[in-house]
This record gives sequence, structure tokens and C-alpha cells, in this order.
Amino acid sequence: MLAVVLVIWGGSSDAIRFDGSGGGGFTGGFFGQEPITVEMTADKTTLPLNITNAGVNPSGPYTNTITVIVKKNGNLFPAPNVAISIVSGLSSGALFYLDGNAEHEDDNGNPLAFRRLTFEDTDGVVTAHFHANSTPGTVVLAASATDPNTGQAISANLTINVTGGGTGGVGGGSPAMVNFVMDTSPVYIRTNPDGTTTVAQRNFKLFQVFVLDDFGQSINPGEGHMLRIELLPNRPNGGEWLSATDAAGNAQEGTSILTDPIGGAATVTLHSGTLPGTVLISATADRADNNVDNGIQIPITNYASVSIGTGELSSLTFSGPLTDAVLGRKNNLAAQLVDPTTLADPFTAEGAKDTLWNGMFTRFVSVIASDPYGNPPPAGTPITFRLIDSPLDMLVNRYPDQGHGQFAITGYNGDPQEGSWEFFAPNRTVSRVAGDTLNPFVVPNGVSYAVADPLCLLVLQDPEIINPNSSTINASPSEGRAEYHVGSRIITGRAGNMLVVNTPFNQTQQNVGANVWYTVGCAPHKGNVMNFNMINSPVFGLTEVIVTTDSSGVANTIMNYPASQVGRRFMLVAEGNGGKVGAVMTHWYLGTSDNSILTITQPLQLAQQVATIAPIDLVPWPGLITVTQEVASGTAVSLPVTLQLLDGGITSGGTLVRTPLPGVPIAVEIVISDPAETAAIAAEEALVSAQTAYDVFVAANPGVCDLIADPANPEAVVERDPEKCATQKGLATTLDNAKIAAAQARAVANLHTPTASVTPSTLASGAGGYANLVLQVNDLPTDGSVDFFFSTVGPEISSETLQVTVKPPQPATTTTQ
Repeated sequence: MLAVVLVIWGGSSDAIRFDGSGGGGFTGGFFGQEPITVEMTADKTTLPLNITNAGVNPSGPYTNTITVIVKKNGNLFPAPNVAISIVSGLSSGALFYLDGNAEHEDDNGNPLAFRRLTFEDTDGVVTAHFHANSTPGTVVLAASATDPNTGQAISANLTINVTGGGTGGVGGGSPAMVNFVMDTSPVYIRTNPDGTTTVAQRNFKLFQVFVLDDFGQSINPGEGHMLRIELLPNRPNGGEWLSATDAAGNAQEGTSILTDPIGGAATVTLHSGTLPGTVLISATADRADNNVDNGIQIPITNYASVSIGTGELSSLTFSGPLTDAVLGRKNNLAAQLVDPTTLADPFTAEGAKDTLWNGMFTRFVSVIASDPYGNPPPAGTPITFRLIDSPLDMLVNRYPDQGHGQFAITGYNGDPQEGSWEFFAPNRTVSRVAGDTLNPFVVPNGVSYAVADPLCLLVLQDPEIINPNSSTINASPSEGRAEYHVGSRIITGRAGNMLVVNTPFNQTQQNVGANVWYTVGCAPHKGNVMNFNMINSPVFGLTEVIVTTDSSGVANTIMNYPASQVGRRFMLVAEGNGGKVGAVMTHWYLGTSDNSILTITQPLQLAQQVATIAPIDLVPWPGLITVTQEVASGTAVSLPVTLQLLDGGITSGGTLVRTPLPGVPIAVEIVISDPAETAAIAAEEALVSAQTAYDVFVAANPGVCDLIADPANPEAVVERDPEKCATQKGLATTLDNAKIAAAQARAVANLHTPTASVTPSTLASGAGGYANLVLQVNDLPTDGSVDFFFSTVGPEISSETLQVTVKPPQPATTTTQ
């Protein structure tokens, strides 16, 4: 019978074998293969809340080690793949490999978090790690491997509790905190008074309030309402109110409402009234019973403030590249580069190759707009920018050879007619040329006149709000008053000392009088302003013609100007609200200030020394460059030297191109080295020291060298104190030697009295960045020298220090064999 069965199953007597493996069961044949088993354990199945967001660490309290073992027939089975997954509770933690594999780490080498880990080509044992976060909960992990015979996934589960103790779960516990979630967008009054912009304004704000337990988890509603939300009394009281819906679906409206979180959050709306100001909102829960209907025993309260604005633009302030920004090495400056053959984009890796500089700088500028209460006006409020840089004065502070220049038609005693179109200024009191009419708007300017003709731009700056920047006309810091005249007007006519403009001046409550700073700019200008909204448009590409504010009240634009005009004075005006609000920035066209250099072009031998130490295309230059000029000893030397100040440069076509920087002050420091004088001073100091030592000793030891009768031999004489007398004689000898040495050293020093100076005494780079000067040196001894140190004062431009050493030729050093 057994044989028949064996034949039927197609086997032999070996098909069923009792070999003791697998607990004495059958290993094959009639009973099939035994499936694999998967076991998962952890060294810790309860982890505390990671309230400080501590990093993953197997030896720390927030991280455990998970071990998965795969077996077959009671032995380890080398499973080709083992996976560990988070089945539920993902908000309470994550899985980590911690195996040092770069694929499981970020760019800084920190381990990455996963919700599923996969291990390949295992030996039957894998380890992983679970790390808790600050959210309590129950986490279920599943480990699985595929049975090689059936293809089925065999799995095991493990439960981990992340808790801080107590109830701690979602919906449990008592109120411990009330949190607001509110965006920063502005809210405006629901009416639209005169002067308010036409841009759409939102007169309500939607926000949420969360009630959380001790572990930061949302609490489910209980009996009665969970929250009381109120508008506090110190609000504008212009009719503001709240609205919400409670858990039962009932509408709640008023200055104090009762509501509930739905899905964890209570959603509430603040509605503005007719007055601007700040609204303070309180939200209160009751820790005692989670019910605010029956009185609040243990209040848990939080507050939020909301600004309600008018939407009326009342202030514009430049935040652009002023001195402080340049000091931070962030002057928002760029150079326009382009490949003329392909018009490639220089801001891509491909386009940056072999691009050529077109000699244009681009300077980014921003203004901040606000309403009377410090809130941003509605997004989309239009801002107009205007730029002037001509005509500059050709007789005073002339650009570029004398400085940055100043505008020819300017004054501090303008008188705008409030609410009208006329602008007056008194005649000038000092004639510039013979026959000068002293008209403030027709100014003799060298070989021509600067004339305030129609279509020129009149720029006004109220004396109380002149920009407190050292580069502006008036550096006196002061806050502006509520009613002022700042901005620009287009000139439409001129009659004597009166200008007529296109837009009326602000109608203020009082006449400010003839004390407004004014400047007139006329075409042609050397630069321009490119209006566009940087928030919505790329820098180079399609742009918007009108500049508008973003939700933060910021409007952006750019200026373009040629490198040939670097250092030139300009005024940039920002205006809004129909010209009633404005701001003016006065500065000068910047070059690339980083890595600016101060070099020598003449005399040639000094220029060659500089070029050897630091070639013109070297970046960065050394902090100190020293060159030497040899002169005859004792002679009077007048050495003409030409310095040149250049900016940090632009790489164009693979070559560094630097732009000259005019109008920059250059500091000078002179150090004279006279070894003979130094030696004479040292010898005289030694003489004083020797004299002092001798005098002090004699005063303390009087008569030690007096001769007295020898007590042992009355016919002989001896010194009163031979030992101290010997000391006194030694000090006397030292004093005599010091007198001789001092006299000799002073005699040598008096042979030469070196002096040095620089003409002119005040230096600044002029046209082409050049500064011409003369080094004056007189009566220099053979072993003496003079060091001239030149450097830029800054703060916009900071160069290296250039040291020019003037000294006689030194004798060649000889050696003896």
C-alpha cells in the first residue's frame, strides 16, 4: 500500500524523510515547504515627546533601535528584501537608516527621515531606528519579507507609544493653550474716504483659533462652547465686529462671540469699521471644564492684534543702495553683460561664456510705502519713479575733476504756493559772471546757461524730511511732518523768478514759506530709470511699465547708467497718491565697489613696480602695495605722481575691465624715517637717564667720596665710604660718556632736517579716476626715507593702501671671504 502511494505521488522512498529538522516535521513531499517567519522587536516601545525637536540619536531618549529577524525552519533566512513601514501614526515620528550611506543623508551629512525603509540582500537580520517628534500618538510599524516559495509577503507588526504621560491623546486632556493662526495681510476700513487709492481693498480678515492640551494636541468639543472671542475696548471703535459659526451650525456675530473648534480649528472673521487703528482680539478657553457657557473658572487666554488702515498712501521711504547698504557690501549693483553674437543670457552657465560688457551698470532700488498708521497700502498701489542727473554745475564742485558734482539750479529757499501751480524763489545775491541777472532759474554755468525751461523737472525736499544720508544735500537727520512738499512737478512755464508746474502743490493747513529745498533737472540725462514690478517680472525680460507695491508695501525699480558716468550726482524721485506723497534720494552713480584699487600711472618706473607686484587684472589685490623712488641725499625733491582709482571691474570676454572712479576722497599719511635723529633722541634720553641716576644716588648718599683721616693711620687720608664712592664714580663716568655720545649724535642729526609734504594737501580722484599730486621731500639724509601712504576714505569705495617710499640709493652690501 505504501508503494502504491509513493508511485502515485511520483516519488521514491526518499520523498518522505524524517531528518529531525524543523521540529521533526516533514520538510517536503506530501506536506510542502515550511514558510518563512518574520519577527520585529525594539529596545524601547515607549518614547517621550520630543518637545525640543532634538536630533536622531540611538543612545538618546527619543530614538529606539528596531530589529527584524527573518527565519526559515528555525534558522536565519537571507531574505532578498526586507521592508519596514509606518502603518499609522506618521505624525508622531519617522524611520531612519543611520547606516552612513550618503543616499540616506542630506548634503550636510544629516540623516534623512523616511516612512518606509527597504533593505536588500540581507543575512536575515536588519536593524533600523524610529525617532519621535513632539506629537503624541500610537505608531504601528510593519516589517515584511517575501516567502520565496509562495511569493506571499510575510509580515510582523510592532506598536510604539509616543507620549508625555496623562491622557495626551487627540481629544483628551484639558485646555492648556489657545493659539491664533493669522496671515499678515492688511485690513482696511470699509468706507473709502477722500485720498484713498482706487486699488481694491479687503475690509475683513479670516483667521483661526486652536485650543490645545498640555501636549499641543487639539481638544474635542465638550458640553457648551469651548471659546469666547472678544474685541477689547481699546480698539478704533468704528463699528468693528466678529463673525463665526459654532459646532451646532449657529451663526455668531458681534464684538464678543462664543464658538467652537471644528476639525480642530475655530474659523473666525474680523470685519473692519469706519475708523483706522489697531484692534486687539482675545480668545479664551476654560481649563476647568472646557466650557465657557457656565462661567470661566481657569481662563486660558491669548491675544492677537490686527491693524486696520485707511489705504491712503502717506509716506514713501527709500530702502535702496545708500551708504549703510554699501558698507554691508550689498549695494544691489550689477553690470549688464551680453554676447552680441548670440544675445545669450549672462545669468546662465552657457550664456556667461565669452559675454561682453556693454558698459552699462544696473542699480536696484526699492521704496517702502505706508499709510498714516504704518500699514502698507493695498497691493497694487502705483508708484512713479523719476530720475535727474543734469545740468550739473560746471563752475563749483565740477564733475568729474573736482568731485561728484552738484546741480546748477538748486536752492534751499523755494516757496511753493499751497494748493496752486506757482513756485517762487528769491533772486541769487552773488553774480557769477558780468551781467548776471541773478535769476534763480537762469544760471550762468560756464560757457552756457542752466535754464529751468518747460518740461524740466522741479524736485522738492521739505527741510524737515531731507534724507539724513551723508551724500545728500542736507545731512541733518530729522523726521518729516505730516504736511510737506516732497517729490517732483513738471515745469510748464517760467516768468522771472516764478515757475508754473503741471500739478498743484499739496494743500497744507499752513504756508510753509520760502524754506523748501528745490532742484531743477533738465534733459539730456545720462541715465534712466526702468519702471517695473520686480516681484512679478524677471530683471531681464518682460517688464511692467507701471511700478506697483506688493502686499508689504514695497515697490521696486532699477536705474541704468553708463560706466563713463560713474561718480556723477543724481536725484531719484518716488511719487504716489497723485503726486501728493514723495521721496527723494540723492547719491552718485556707483561702480563695482568691491575690490577697488588705487594704482600709479606716473612716473613710469613706479607704475612698473605696481604692475609687477599686482597686475591690473589681479583679484583681489594685496592689502598693502609698496613701491620705491630713489632720490639724491640732501637735495630738494619735487616728484610728480599720478594716481588712478579703479573699481572692482567686470569680467568681459574673459578679461577683467575696471572702471575709473572720480570724486572719491583719498587719505594721505606721511611717515619720515631719520635714523640719525632717532639715534640723537635715543642718546639724549640716555643722557637724561644717566643724569637722573647720578643725581638720585648723590642725594641719597652725600659725602661718600669725601677724604677723611684714616683711623688706622692718622697721617693718611681715605674716602669716607670707599664702596659707595666707587659706585658714585661709576655713575659719573657713565654720565660723562652719555654727554659725549649725546653731543656727537645731535651733531650728526643736525646735519639734515628732512621734511615731506604732498601738494595739494586734500586729494580726491577726478576725471578718469586720476589724482595728480607732487611729493615734496627736502634734506633727506643718506640713511633716511619718507613713506607716503595713500588709501580711499570710503565708505562706498575702499581700496588697498598704496605706499610710496622715497629714499637715497643705498650702498651695495660687500662681503669678505
